[in-house]
Amino acid sequence: MSESSGPAGFYTAYKVMQGIHEAKVDMYEHQPVPFGLVRYGVAPDHPEVKNCQDKFTEVASSPDFTFIGNIKVGQDVSLKSFANHYDAVVFAYGASKDRKLGIPGEDQLKGIYSARDFVGWYNGLPAFSNLAPQLDLSDTAVVIGQGNVALDVARILLKDVNSLRTTDMTDQALATLAKSKIKRVRVVGRRGPMQVSFTIKEVRELMKLPSVAFEHIDQNLIPPDIPSLPRTAKRLTKLLMEGSMCDMAHAERSWALDFLLSPVQFLSAGGTTLSQLEFARTKLVGSDPFESTASVEISTDHHSIATSLAFRSIGYQSEALPGMSGLGIHFDTKRGIITNDYYGRLLSPTHEVHVGRSLPGMYCAGWVKRGPAGVIANTMEDSFATAEAIIADWNDKAPFLGGGNGWETLEGEIAVKGARTVSWEDWLRIDAAERARGKAVGKERVVGAGAVGLAIARKLAEKGGTSTLLIERHGSVGTETSSRNSEVIHAGIYYGPNSLKTELCLRGKRMLYDLCEKEKIPYRKCKKWILAQDTQQHEQLDKTHRFAKSISVPTHFISLAEARHREPDVYAGNAVLESPTTGIIDSHSYMAFLESDFESKGGDLAFHTRVIAIETVSQGYSIHTMSPSGESASITTETIINSAGLAAVPLSNSILPPARHVKPYYAKGSYYSYSRGHPRPKTLIYPAPTKGAAGLGTHLTMDMSGAIRFGPDVEWVDDPKDLAVNEERLSAALDEIQSYLPSVDRDKVMLDYAGIRPKLGKGSAVASGDGDGFSDFYIKKEKGFEGFINLLGIESPGLTSSLAIADKTLKASSALLKHISSESHRKAAASSTKNLLRATTHTSDRNDPLDLEPVWLSLTTKKHIVDKRRLKPGKIPLPHSLNQSSMTTVCLISCDPQRQVKDSIAHPSFPSALASRITKVIGLSKLKARYQSFESRRQLLNDHDVFLADDRVITMLPKVLGKIFYQSAKKPVPVSLAPYRQITTSGQRVTPKAADEKSKTIAPPLQVAKEIEKTINCALVHLSPSNNTSVRVGYSSFTAQQIADNVEAVVAGLIEKFIPQGWRNIRAVHIKGPNTMALPIWLADELWVDEADVLQKEEERAEGSMSVAKQGGKKRKERALDIATEGDKERVSKRENRQEATYGEKKKRRVEDTDLSTEMRERREKLREQKNMDKAEIQGLEPGKKVSAVTA
Repeated sequence: MSESSGPAGFYTAYKVMQGIHEAKVDMYEHQPVPFGLVRYGVAPDHPEVKNCQDKFTEVASSPDFTFIGNIKVGQDVSLKSFANHYDAVVFAYGASKDRKLGIPGEDQLKGIYSARDFVGWYNGLPAFSNLAPQLDLSDTAVVIGQGNVALDVARILLKDVNSLRTTDMTDQALATLAKSKIKRVRVVGRRGPMQVSFTIKEVRELMKLPSVAFEHIDQNLIPPDIPSLPRTAKRLTKLLMEGSMCDMAHAERSWALDFLLSPVQFLSAGGTTLSQLEFARTKLVGSDPFESTASVEISTDHHSIATSLAFRSIGYQSEALPGMSGLGIHFDTKRGIITNDYYGRLLSPTHEVHVGRSLPGMYCAGWVKRGPAGVIANTMEDSFATAEAIIADWNDKAPFLGGGNGWETLEGEIAVKGARTVSWEDWLRIDAAERARGKAVGKERVVGAGAVGLAIARKLAEKGGTSTLLIERHGSVGTETSSRNSEVIHAGIYYGPNSLKTELCLRGKRMLYDLCEKEKIPYRKCKKWILAQDTQQHEQLDKTHRFAKSISVPTHFISLAEARHREPDVYAGNAVLESPTTGIIDSHSYMAFLESDFESKGGDLAFHTRVIAIETVSQGYSIHTMSPSGESASITTETIINSAGLAAVPLSNSILPPARHVKPYYAKGSYYSYSRGHPRPKTLIYPAPTKGAAGLGTHLTMDMSGAIRFGPDVEWVDDPKDLAVNEERLSAALDEIQSYLPSVDRDKVMLDYAGIRPKLGKGSAVASGDGDGFSDFYIKKEKGFEGFINLLGIESPGLTSSLAIADKTLKASSALLKHISSESHRKAAASSTKNLLRATTHTSDRNDPLDLEPVWLSLTTKKHIVDKRRLKPGKIPLPHSLNQSSMTTVCLISCDPQRQVKDSIAHPSFPSALASRITKVIGLSKLKARYQSFESRRQLLNDHDVFLADDRVITMLPKVLGKIFYQSAKKPVPVSLAPYRQITTSGQRVTPKAADEKSKTIAPPLQVAKEIEKTINCALVHLSPSNNTSVRVGYSSFTAQQIADNVEAVVAGLIEKFIPQGWRNIRAVHIKGPNTMALPIWLADELWVDEADVLQKEEERAEGSMSVAKQGGKKRKERALDIATEGDKERVSKRENRQEATYGEKKKRRVEDTDLSTEMRERREKLREQKNMDKAEIQGLEPGKKVSAVTA
């Protein structure tokens, strides 16, 4: 049972129904309608944020889900009744009140409003229908608070009311806004621009409002070194400094961000209406006032702002429900949350979180669990964590509540009290009426940019060096083909050899699974069965199986007996072919991630923007667009990527000459829902493909909650907007469904929705290679139209292929990427200057902090190192970490099972700052299974900055990860995750039992955190069985002293732990950049020939003595060799001849390095001092005990 139907309630229900077989969820809601904050808290001009309602509707359509609206807990039903009739209760009711300032005049004067109340008013929340804000008393409004809600309020006040008329804002709100006299909005905060909590997206929207100017902020509040800021802070700062698109001289309205002001009191001019706000000036304090956590101190200097309208936006707060204390539930009134164990289990009031005694069957999710912060994506992750705790407790047979029949029993009890409840069916009727009324006045709801377009835009924005604009004619992402499909991740076995569909589906499938795993996008590998009912269909399955084998896609036949055992309700008359890599994905969550990631990388989205014409101009192309209000605009661009889905062919034909026009074909597919809980297969069921058919048959798929649906069929239509479901097709669909699912209840199969696929012909959906008319994807850079890239016929498997299509499109976008190329050439030219540390970084080091070149310490030994214990990867602590940025991401490779490590990192005692940097935890077995291909390993390498590996599996990784890792600078660093061995009272360590050693237990969370933090600040040492090794000791951004400190630490660590015989086995120590000469900082005695210069030449040694060869006064240092045979002498002689041939060239290069002369003189002086040390002292300390470093 879940209390509240907002995002937290629905996401928790969705995950629980997915994880517990036949779990039934009853959801109680205070309002008559569902969706909570999504319906009443999201701004009406942000319809894309409301796309999650589609997923919630899918969850609610399950026969195991019941919605009960218009229920007031404590009045219509008690919490005790819930505890008596359910196995578990989840509190997910969010924050019902807002925080107050607690200053004089706040509750007494008119004109002061809560931002929460104002948002609820314009969204139609019944409780605030009588708010009637007076927007016509003043031309200035003040918003106190600098979060996203504060900027929502500012945007609504400043936006042209006509642009809001097509949204779902109430007519009452539109009428009030039309009379508004607000010309200026001031958004006030206590701290500075580096401490604000609003997002870049919200600011960018305000900056782009037509005829609205931004008042520039004080430059003294901006950090002097902007490039050194974290990525997000840097982008936000640049956006604030650039300001709005409209300047003050031409603006009709304006807005400002006022910093360092703390509200003191609301004042009136003698009446009951606000006339002035008084603030106290504040000052940022602390070691760094530009830190995001910097605090303020309040001064005695005051500042006033004249206004009759103020909004309080300083946060929301949850409240306890009646009857909680009677059930032993503790509500923390100070924090506004229910006391829980971080995973969502409710704790008794007598126990602290770190001790914890959970209340059986009691859970919480969302804001009432963690506090009112974050966006819907954060709520989804939080709710999934609660659901996983419920699933784990259920599987572990932990204590729950008494159980019962839930709503079946409570329905009568509530009816006696006279409560009028609202069912899901009632809500659907309300929704239909709302849609009809909205359509009548031009407010038709749409749900919108497709998966492929989003993936391409995200990939382009990722590269940087250019600006990317994604134009979408609807009001949100995923409106058309992307949101009206089966949500299947295809295996790629239908599309024939050498086709783009096959190539991109295979690659896209791997990329999509990896992305879902990394970003926690809901997906499931549920497998697919293809059924043959006769021998002819069996032959078709054989052909499919052979082709799958030829492209290395796993498929296999299972016996009919096994099929009946696994899916007893499914009928196969002849054969069953299983595809184990087929799965399903939550397409809306996937597109929401792409959209969010695209914008976080600096991309821009233009919703409600219809392309009406495109013309070629000297700079490339001019795109003419129009908004719903009739406002036209033009955009000039060098590159156009046409990924318009259903509109792609008409758009292409408007640019290309008639001879290259393409005819579009539109295949409408109807989908059918099923409202019974039985039969309910857990595998995707497809009929055998029919030769020449334009579809794959009316197959059985499912959503992430397990609810099944059928479709699509194929119906050719002329209008891509014809989304009406054809009732005449239901009978034929039922016959096909019943052929493989005989026990289906035909009366419970209902028409659901229709989707349209853009095709380039009416040929077969399956490639047979014999003139079947199969149409492939069309992805091409159009000849003669530089910078125009066409994507036509992007239908199934478009969703699966979307990430791979984005990669392919990026490769074709040479015109768009020429900025990046020119920048690379510029950097390459700059790096040709003779600077020892600034050199072109190797490609494997492209993710080094700030893209600066690494500095390496190279150590040469006299004898090869062959001891296997010393060759095992190790680490050495550094005084100055190589991973200083808080944005550094870490991938942790653990021993099996990985769940122990994940639980340890998720534990409340684990430092949250460190946990946020660990972006992936993967066990050895899953690493082997998921990253077998070169492409997947390359993607893993690029996704993370640092790789740590449990030292118990570190030696197994070279075979698992291959050359792409071990030829890069990101080799995994060993970290100890095993528990510390116990020590007896006598001081001896307890040796673990063999069983304990085999179980690979994980240390407590605090120990794990300590080891990970220590390892992140270490240098990797990975010796090879040779006499030379290199260790990274810094970057060119380090100071000379930092390099010297790190060099000294690394040398000391190598001598102590890794080099046999210590200093006696060391020949030389150098430092160098990627493409620089090596600078010696320590040389063994046999390498010294002249105190006047360290650049010496190798000479043969006879009878253990060293002689110096001087040629033209030029001295060079080479490796000293012991010559034992004439053959050795001959080899040295040949080597000297080769070296002599290039001596003149080397001399010229050294002469050019004029910047080094002073440093080399300083080094010689230091080396002379070392050479002239007292022999006795040298013998006492061992040669070379003191190490010094000189850096460029």
